[in-house]
Amino acid sequence: MQTEYRKGAVDLTDLAIGIVTLGIVVSIGAVILINAGNSQVTSLGTYIVSNEAVTVSGLETGTTLSTTWGQSVTTCNNNSQEGDVINAANYSVSIDSSNGLITMTNLTSEYIDKPWSCNYSVYNVSDPRFSLYQKAAMGLGEYGNWFKILVIVGAAAVVLALIFMAFGSRGSSSSGGAVGGSW
Repeated sequence: MQTEYRKGAVDLTDLAIGIVTLGIVVSIGAVILINAGNSQVTSLGTYIVSNEAVTVSGLETGTTLSTTWGQSVTTCNNNSQEGDVINAANYSVSIDSSNGLITMTNLTSEYIDKPWSCNYSVYNVSDPRFSLYQKAAMGLGEYGNWFKILVIVGAAAVVLALIFMAFGSRGSSSSGGAVGGSW
């Protein structure tokens, strides 16, 4: 009498731990790259964005300028009155620390709903000291697509392993036939 041993189920613990660990490492790496790039911004050169059209609608209402990583607003002109310079005391400027967007808030009722033309300086984020970190972080952000692929490949591996376990070994006896024959 020959003893048959059942093969155990496929253990997916290592696969699951590996995928979760890889996801955590990649996520931490992307955060580190973004923070490293953002810390370089103030060491970059600057350039001036000229004559951006701005309309501040209402007192104490903020308007966001279009270019990211702004440094400061240099001048604003009132386009409705022969380009009179708007005194800096008539508006406040705040800069978002996560993306450098400049928000201007009108502090007087004199310039409500009138077109402004503003000049402001921004950091040159095309410099490799910033863009290299950002591109690398974006590349790591594409890991989400690979994660789906890894899960699908892992599921396919489990199905194939189950099929091979069920049908792969039907015993070690050989049936008759020609030795060394070809298929």
